[in-house]
Amino acid sequence: MMRIEPIMKKILLCCLLLISATARSELNLELPELSLPNVSTSTGTTYIATKEQQTGLKILRQLRSSNQIIEDSEINNWIRSIGNRLSARAPSISAPFYFLVSKDEAINAFATMGGVIVVNAGLIASTQSESELAAVLSHEIAHITQRHIQRMLEKAKNNKLATNAALLAGILASTKDPQAGQAIINTTIATMIHKQLSFSREAEAEADRVGQRILASAGFDPKGMPQFLRKLKQFDDDKYAGVMEYLQNHPLTSKRVTDTQIRAHRLPRFNGKNNTNYLYMREKVRAYLKHTSLPVTDLPAPIKQYAQATHYQKRRSYSQALSLLGRTTNSNYHAALLKAELLNKLRSYQKTINLLKPLTRIYPDDETLAMPLAQAYLGIGRPQDAWNLLKNITTSEQTSLDFFDLLKESARLAGKPSQAYLAAAQRNIRIGHYSAASIQLRQAMRLPGTTVYELPRIQKLLDEISQDSLSKNQ
Repeated sequence: MMRIEPIMKKILLCCLLLISATARSELNLELPELSLPNVSTSTGTTYIATKEQQTGLKILRQLRSSNQIIEDSEINNWIRSIGNRLSARAPSISAPFYFLVSKDEAINAFATMGGVIVVNAGLIASTQSESELAAVLSHEIAHITQRHIQRMLEKAKNNKLATNAALLAGILASTKDPQAGQAIINTTIATMIHKQLSFSREAEAEADRVGQRILASAGFDPKGMPQFLRKLKQFDDDKYAGVMEYLQNHPLTSKRVTDTQIRAHRLPRFNGKNNTNYLYMREKVRAYLKHTSLPVTDLPAPIKQYAQATHYQKRRSYSQALSLLGRTTNSNYHAALLKAELLNKLRSYQKTINLLKPLTRIYPDDETLAMPLAQAYLGIGRPQDAWNLLKNITTSEQTSLDFFDLLKESARLAGKPSQAYLAAAQRNIRIGHYSAASIQLRQAMRLPGTTVYELPRIQKLLDEISQDSLSKNQ
């Protein structure tokens, strides 16, 4: 059974806001309209796609502003590479997908409207193969492509008046008789949960079917899905609370496990092997956790040393971490990046430059690689080199917030104040702080040294902020 208390608090908060909003006028029990335009027309379809993209962007930026999302560019680029590989094989793509890793230790993942998919660090640490992780992502992608959230909203809309009338009655009754009021509220919420759970089982089965086809089409092992589901089914007691949270949000039945196992045998056979990138990144994610749900299995020696080094790094034991990596060369991308970060912490900046500079010729537009190298340039007093390196990196909506912090500092020290303000504004835009971004952009326009090429770019960002409905909430 799903936990009622957190859901109840959220619904009560909505009702209290409703009461506050209507206190000055006639009492109105209606919730904001949730209906969608008729999707049978091209105009309606375009409108839906636009609104959902706006919703996804708003959710993405709110999540990133919460300080609950891992901003490590190496981890983020890795999870997006898996997600993008899967979404490229998904049906009915009309909007971009955003893949995030949460710091949460619980074994859980979720999808929201607008293509935002969040996977918890705890879930990543619990997987045993890249295909298991990809199975979770493909399942969440299917929730979005099959429009399960929109269908749930449409179904809930039919009962919204009765539900909110009952909830409001419970709130009002609780002012006179707390027990009676609580009984009304609990009964109403329990009914809602029961209906939602029934729908979710249908949605879960459909997400399994569609997701497993996406999984196999993208070149992953389709057996990854039943393998992960079987693992979850083994942990069906309170000892594994983190797993139970996933099961509460993703109802699991024996039939689901069996169905995915049968389909796995019918889908194309997987002839690949575990990707070493997955093993490195799983261990890096594990270092973010205070506790891990499953023990580390046998690992190749280089990855085991890397895993141990990341844990020492998180404990700020930089010298110990560095000694574990030994004579790491730039031929091992992940180990070289970790070694560079450790060398910077120990202020051995020239060693970082010697290690990473050759890699820039292989990866010329790599945000993850550029950051420790730019930090090393700043460390030896060469801010212009740091700026020249970072300014050429292509940025996106999901570019690391730390990257913009470093870009701002490099511009400031290189004597480019307008670019420093621009970098700060770009960071604020990505966490939905539009008022601050607008101030910084206008300041950048006023500063001497802003070129005629930069002014149109700054004005474009200002126009986007002023036109974006998200900024009205600031």
